[in-house]
Amino acid sequence: MWLRVMILVLAGLSASAWAAAQQLKLIEGAPEVYTVKKGDTLWDISAHFLSNPWLWPELWQANDYIKNPHLIYPGDQLHLIWVDGQPRLSLKKRVHLSPKARVIRAPITTLQSSLMMPYLAQDKLMTPQHLERLPRVLGESSARDYMSQGDTVWVDSELEKGSEWWIYRPDMVFERDLEDGESREVKVMTLKEIARGTVNGTEEEMSALTLTNFSYEVRQNDVLLPAPLPSEQLNLSFSPSAPPAELAAKVAGHFSGINYIATHETVVIDKGHLDGVIPGHVFQLYRDGADVVGRKGDYEYQKLGSQKKFTLHQIPVGEIAIIRPYEHFSIGVITKSSEPIAPGTLALPPKTND
Repeated sequence: MWLRVMILVLAGLSASAWAAAQQLKLIEGAPEVYTVKKGDTLWDISAHFLSNPWLWPELWQANDYIKNPHLIYPGDQLHLIWVDGQPRLSLKKRVHLSPKARVIRAPITTLQSSLMMPYLAQDKLMTPQHLERLPRVLGESSARDYMSQGDTVWVDSELEKGSEWWIYRPDMVFERDLEDGESREVKVMTLKEIARGTVNGTEEEMSALTLTNFSYEVRQNDVLLPAPLPSEQLNLSFSPSAPPAELAAKVAGHFSGINYIATHETVVIDKGHLDGVIPGHVFQLYRDGADVVGRKGDYEYQKLGSQKKFTLHQIPVGEIAIIRPYEHFSIGVITKSSEPIAPGTLALPPKTND
């Protein structure tokens, strides 16, 4: 009997210790009430309460009586409450008591909309197979190699008259190996925006497109996509969260091919939704630690051709938030960096709940 009581006491102490260890930690000075301001992002708001944005789902207290409780609008109030010893946020919707003209408000976005819009409104990663099916620029009637604003170009598809199309050029190529029963390689290409145009005429197997503006001169074989969706048709609000513990990725590269990437730049990682990546996943970025060779008393950093003996700990260098997963790759925004981020940088699930 005594032994059973002791086991129960110890179990209770262990459970208490575990609960204490799991308690969500707020940053010092976290407000009891926060009123959402125009221009806030979910990232901004989480920083008022948490050091690590991927812990947001643990803090957010959904309100079942509110339609779309995950959407937060300017003027809403977030109240810090405690539930079973854990901090939670409760949402109090802004209510207009006096009759006013109806104002359509947009919910706050996860990150700055300017960072996400170009990649959510339009496909910017394409497999070679998808690319082959897109309309292509045939050229210009005078056989000019370079076309610009005001010119009429011909396209190898019948497009709806009056429709708006954007013109892109395949740019960077990213590759990864798959091991899903049979080893194979998959590729995606980035698309660089070149120009925009409107269809002014169609005939058999061809359309004429007037270029309305351009960033670069249009060339033969550039590809076309329909004009992007307007922002009100896009989901720009999704919660930050931690990816599965076993999900490890690497930074494949930058859209324009630069080798040193800074905060708020957009990159591609080599994992996609078939690997379990979803919008809002936050990965921590690490640079490989140094390799050391030699015998005791004669250690030195590895030089080209020498045999590695020790690999030192990885160095944390930043964070990335996923905004759009594709099948085997994903687009993310660098939200924090302590040094320029290079292709090949490790993207790993957060290691701590601090």
